[in-house]
Amino acid sequence: MSRLFESFEYLDRGWDVRVLENCSLRRLFVWLLLLTLVLGGNIALTLYAAFRLHHFNWGEALNMLGVSILAIRYSRLIYRRLNH
Repeated sequence: MSRLFESFEYLDRGWDVRVLENCSLRRLFVWLLLLTLVLGGNIALTLYAAFRLHHFNWGEALNMLGVSILAIRYSRLIYRRLNH
């Protein structure tokens, strides 16, 4: 027989375990690399529009914030997994 509440322990795993459940660490690194390249290009275009054209799009800034949060989370996850 299984222990009582064993299925709830399975559901109470950390977010990093759930992320790495369906993809490998290598695939996550490639996604992180693509995220940083897209974020860098997006920041460059936004800065060009802000300084040269005197136009700033707040919606684009919020999108960059969301992508940067994802990149920070994934980089911390990769760093933590490589240290173990």
